[in-house]
Amino acid sequence: MSGMSIYERLNAIWKPKKQDRAPLQTGLWEELGFAFSNNRAGTFLVREVPALGIRIEDGATAYIWGVIGKNHAPREPELGKMCFIDLETTGLNLGAGAFAFTIGIGYLDSGKAKVRQYFLRDHRDEPAALHDLREFMEQFEGIVSYNGKCFDWPLLSDRFLFHRMSVPELEGLHLDLLHAARRVWKGVLNSFSLREVERCILGLERIDDLPGYLVPAAYANFLRTGSTREIPPILEHNYRDIASLIELLQRLGRVFLGADQCCYRQEVVNAARIWADKGDYVRATDYLENYLAQGGDLTASELCFLARLHKRQGDYERAVELWEKTAATAGLNSEPWIELAKYYEHRRRDYPSARQCALRAMEIERQLARLTGRDTEHSDLAKRLARLETKLGKKGSEN
Repeated sequence: MSGMSIYERLNAIWKPKKQDRAPLQTGLWEELGFAFSNNRAGTFLVREVPALGIRIEDGATAYIWGVIGKNHAPREPELGKMCFIDLETTGLNLGAGAFAFTIGIGYLDSGKAKVRQYFLRDHRDEPAALHDLREFMEQFEGIVSYNGKCFDWPLLSDRFLFHRMSVPELEGLHLDLLHAARRVWKGVLNSFSLREVERCILGLERIDDLPGYLVPAAYANFLRTGSTREIPPILEHNYRDIASLIELLQRLGRVFLGADQCCYRQEVVNAARIWADKGDYVRATDYLENYLAQGGDLTASELCFLARLHKRQGDYERAVELWEKTAATAGLNSEPWIELAKYYEHRRRDYPSARQCALRAMEIERQLARLTGRDTEHSDLAKRLARLETKLGKKGSEN
């Protein structure tokens, strides 16, 4: 070896073994419904299965895109123009080594839900699968996911770019149902994992489901041994995730059809707050008033919120009724007393009543300061009381 170059010596020592692809086992893949497809990027596995038992409701979902999405949609896409995406990946990191070995896409075909699944026998199937996926997604206008804005879509976008493919734009519409669930069911759920939302909101209980945290290990076992025993549970887990997304979007849509469609008190309140955030005070008011009319109860802070909605719309008669009701039961909540002081001073010119309400509010604020140990300033209340004393003095001198 003395006459060999350093490159030749190293090459003689290090001879990498050729990695064999996992066995094709064509019959087994066909039993699972997969077909071997080819495109210019190579060969890949894909199958389509119907999402059985899912009832599609027209008109219950499209407009909520801009209501519960963090970014207001430029227009309202149709349900049939949305695709529901979920990935099974080799890990939870977004580094260059992670990739999605199962890509599930849910969609509607002639009003019926279907799930399209790509399965990678190893990373060499990825370019062909992504090439086909990109072409398939061009027909849609928006994406629906669960935590997809933070994980699924960034990872998938990185893989497109890694293989020098452009990322499907889908007109920039992405509704992450995790964000929506947190807004709608805050105070209802303790956890917002998809499994918990399924159980508590959709009434679904998974039985014999492969837990998500075990899916990467099952795939690693497939790569190591070639055994396809773990493949059906992986596909079933992915299928159930997508089926739940389709049902969850429709369940969210029903919340915004009216208070009578809500199943929980906090659901009604949260929906009303969302409508108010969007500037639809009439609809927000209707939710809470209809709930009260049906015998529902609201907390003092929620009644104050309803009173503010009526005040915004100029309905002071109803607002005062709510403030007075709240003031009698609010405890250490000064808001109804402050609002009543404003009302009596500026709209009724009833300065004695305004002063009485302001004093009560000041007393509550001081009690809170003593209980919390914080030296809270009451400058606004102090100014109001001083102004009222001046007005009462002038009125007394005139008399």
